[in-house]
Amino acid sequence: MHFAISTLDTLIRPRLLIVAARHALGDYNRTTRLARLLGLPMAQQLPAPRVVMTRLLERERVLEHARRAHDASWSAAEHVAIITALLHEALLDTQQPPEQV
Repeated sequence: MHFAISTLDTLIRPRLLIVAARHALGDYNRTTRLARLLGLPMAQQLPAPRVVMTRLLERERVLEHARRAHDASWSAAEHVAIITALLHEALLDTQQPPEQV
């Protein structure tokens, strides 16, 4: 099984966040969105999908913790953007052959 799919299968998030993220996939541009989400300069080459997944998962965990704690710093828009990026990276990961362990 692919790393991304097995990792995302363990996440339990509100349906509205997932539906919004799936809807946003149609308009997703990896180059511009990932650079912003990861804080990278626009001219810098983007990391491999697996590296991106790790960084996005960490950001998503922080957002999920803030959401569950009813923290005022939680942003629904940012959470949807991160989940959208995670879904896109998972799709990229499934298009690559799985690594042998």
